[in-house]
Formats: sequence, structure tokens, C-alpha cells
Amino acid sequence: MSPLKTDLSMFRKFNFERPPIGIKFLYHKPEGIEQLDKKLALCEMLREAHQRKTPFYMSKENENCFGVLPLGMGFPIESVVNYAHFGAVGPKFEIYQEARANRRVYDHLPTLYKGSVNYVAFSQYDKLTFEPDVLILTATISQAEIVLRAMSHSTGEMWAPQMTPVLGCGWLFVYPYISGKVNYMVSGLGYGMKNRKVVPEGLILISIPWDWILTITQNLEDMDWVTGPFTDTYEQFLARAERLANEAVKEAENF
Repeated sequence: MSPLKTDLSMFRKFNFERPPIGIKFLYHKPEGIEQLDKKLALCEMLREAHQRKTPFYMSKENENCFGVLPLGMGFPIESVVNYAHFGAVGPKFEIYQEARANRRVYDHLPTLYKGSVNYVAFSQYDKLTFEPDVLILTATISQAEIVLRAMSHSTGEMWAPQMTPVLGCGWLFVYPYISGKVNYMVSGLGYGMKNRKVVPEGLILISIPWDWILTITQNLEDMDWVTGPFTDTYEQFLARAERLANEAVKEAENF
């Protein structure tokens, strides 16, 4: 693994209740990191990383849900692969009306090539010794607005969250890694994460792929986190908007 060079100290200023988590997808077993000593769903490993002070890694043997599927580690129960792909599982859990609706999940689901990833390492951001492939933030609405605005601040990038009702772990962990796009979701919307109580409802989970981390941290350094209009009263904002609109008209007329 590449040693950590990216400065992530900017995220300390947020005072997140739950620390940002860096993850790394690996073909070879990592050295100097302990393997998880229990079985959990992939989404639950985020909660484990929030609580555990030291880094850890997981393998297929540590995952007891469908998280192995987006990781390309096979299927949790090989004898029901075709049955699940048909869409027959979701209706039994009262998530989908019929199998035809459930089966579309597998058309959308971001999935790593089978056998390309054998291990996934997790670490709190201030304990990271390796460059993360994905950095996952658990934020309030106000904190998330700042992070997402930092993404767009110098790039104009659109906010475009992606998710399905089930297998949210694929969208949280894998989608940003293979797409190169920042993704986010609201906790409590995903079936598995809601039932397993990974984090309380109403928080924003933001997944930042490695190629966006530097841009976002630099923009957080450069921009105002709280803009003037955010501190205005309603009347002050209307006055500000009218003034700026008038200035824009004058500039356009003088062009």
C-alpha cells in the first residue's frame, strides 16, 4: 500500500461526531494491520471502524451478508445465485412487489471484477498509514453542505447521488471507487443499514474517491465555509439578492 501523503487534517475542523473512515481495496493481505475477528455485514464495518481505535481489514470470511457481491468476492450462498439474480429474495423481505422489480438491482449494482479484491482495509482518518481509495464521512446536513460545496467550488461538478433500496454498501464503498464520482446518501433510506443500525437516521454519508480528496481538501482551505447569505435574516437576504441582481444588470449593460 502507498504510504499516506495526503494531508487530511482539514477534516478535524468539522468536529464530526463519527470520524471519517479511509478504506483500501487490496488484492494481497495487508501487513501490519489486524484482521477483523468477527463476522459482520459490509455496511456494519463502517460502524466497527467508527468505534475501533486501530485499523483492521476484512476478507470474504468476515462478511455475513450480501456485501461480498459488490466487492466481487462471489456470492454469500452459492447455491442460490440464480434464485437471487432472478429477484426472488427481495419480495420475501417485503422490499419489492415482485421478483421482476428486485432483479433490476443487479443491473444497476456497481461491482468489482470477481477475484480482483480479496481484502478491504479500514481506518479512522487520523490513524491512516496508507492512501485511502475512498474516504467516507458521516455528517450532519450543515457539514455535508460544506463538503459538497467544496467539491463544486472550483470544478462546477454536479451533485448526483446514486443508490438502490438494498445493497447500499455497493453505492457507499464500491461506486465511488470504480466511477471516480463523489456519492452520498441519507442514513435510514437503505434497507440493510437501517435494520442493522449502522448510524442513526438522518445523517449524510459522503463517499469521496481518492481522485477527489485533494480537490475537496484544497477547496475547504480556500473557500468560506459559511457564506454571507447564510448569516442573513430573510429580509437581509432579499435585499442582498436585489442589490446583486442590479449590479449584474449594470455590468451586462456596460459590457
